[in-house]
Order: sequence, then structure tokens, then C-alpha cells
Amino acid sequence: MTSSLIIGLVGVVALMVYWLLIQTVWRQMFADQITDEDVLAERRSCGDCGCRGGVCKKEN
Repeated sequence: MTSSLIIGLVGVVALMVYWLLIQTVWRQMFADQITDEDVLAERRSCGDCGCRGGVCKKEN
């Protein structure tokens, strides 16, 4: 029981550290284009269309 709890807690902490690493690398790569504290927030409007600049236009 205790080992499962420890494994779960370590897993959650590891995922949080990994996400922090992703955010840090993203912030360094695109420092001149980031306006939000959440560095991946600028990708909210992207519909995974493969565009590399600007906002993607979604097909209806």
C-alpha cells in the first residue's frame, strides 16, 4: 500500500518536472514571440493543421 502511494507521488512529481522542462525549453526557443506567462498558450488557436506561422485556418 505504501509503496503504491510513493510510486504514484513520484510519478506525479516527475510529470510536473518534465512539464516545467518543456516550458523552459519552449520559452528559450521562442523568447521573442512569447507574450503570455504560459509559453504554450500561444498555440491554443492552432488546429494541428501543420502551419508554421500565424494562426491556422480551420476547415468547417
